[in-house]
Parts: sequence; C-alpha cells; structure tokens
Amino acid sequence: MYLYVELLTVFVVVPNIILFYINRKQLRLKTVLLSLLILFIIAIVWDQISVRLGIWSFSQNEIVGSFLGLPVEEYLFFIFVPLLSINIYLLVEKAWKRA
Repeated sequence: MYLYVELLTVFVVVPNIILFYINRKQLRLKTVLLSLLILFIIAIVWDQISVRLGIWSFSQNEIVGSFLGLPVEEYLFFIFVPLLSINIYLLVEKAWKRA
C-alpha cells in the first residue's frame, strides 16, 4: 500500500545506514548537514512549483500523509537521496585513493 516509503527504505535508507558507517571517518558532519539543508530547500521549492503547476502529482491512497501539500515520503527523499549521493561519492573516492 505504501510503495513509496517501502522503496525509499529498501533502496535509500538502508544503503545510507551501511555507507554512513563505512564512511564515518571521512564525513564532516557540519559540511554534510549544510549541503543537505541547501538541497532540501531547493527540492521543496522545485516540488511545490511542480505540483502546483500540475507537472506531477501524488496519489493520496499510496502516501503516508501530507505536509504543506507534499507527501511525507517526499521530504524523506529530499534528505536521504542527496545523502546517498554523498556517501557513494565518498566510497568511490576512498576506493580510488587505494587504487
């Protein structure tokens, strides 16, 4: 029923937890949090405009709930997908330095 949150959990949140542990020594928490905040604000504005213009919409039957016109899952997406990108970048950078 809640496919969006299930997919986020399996493919984004769980990998983030694993990669966060692997990258824990490389992560600079203040830098990561600032980056996430900037991306979060941009994503909210982008989504709000897109939903209000009818570019895309969300099925109310398949979301956990709404906050300010966007699904709760969307806010989680805005946090965890950029974090996953940062984590993957750090992992690749670490592997590249070892090679």
